[in-house]
Amino acid sequence: MDKPKSIGLYIKLINHIMTASMNTCLRRFDLTFSQMELLHLLRRNGGIMKQKTIEDTYGVKHTSVIGILQRMEKKGFLTVSVDPDDRRRRIVMLTEDTSNFFEEAERLRDDMELKLTQALSPDEYTELFTLLQKLYHNLSTGKDDANDQKIDEVDPRI
Repeated sequence: MDKPKSIGLYIKLINHIMTASMNTCLRRFDLTFSQMELLHLLRRNGGIMKQKTIEDTYGVKHTSVIGILQRMEKKGFLTVSVDPDDRRRRIVMLTEDTSNFFEEAERLRDDMELKLTQALSPDEYTELFTLLQKLYHNLSTGKDDANDQKIDEVDPRI
């Protein structure tokens, strides 16, 4: 079988392998890779965020985020409450139960990053990172901004 000659296809294949591998590792926490990324987003923002900010960050519709947050709240990873300053809005917070999770999750992410980049020299790593940032920038800016097009459906496992 010939190797694909499409950068986009390689990125898709890499993403598929990484996601499947991480989902397997995270199964013992009853989490998916996407859910772990949401927990990391919350953590990077001090453990608390407005639900609308999460929707905007991921470019996902309100109804999809509600489902994701309900599943994660049921699992005990976060809480969702009414914003005292604006009762129409919701505040999402990490729970105390996530503290042990993050140590293991960081190790899993580091292992995946090492596996992904171990064949690269430091200069190649830097160059790849720069090129990926450029690709992302090309797709996320301009008239057809990908972030302006909210995703209708999200993987139900999220």
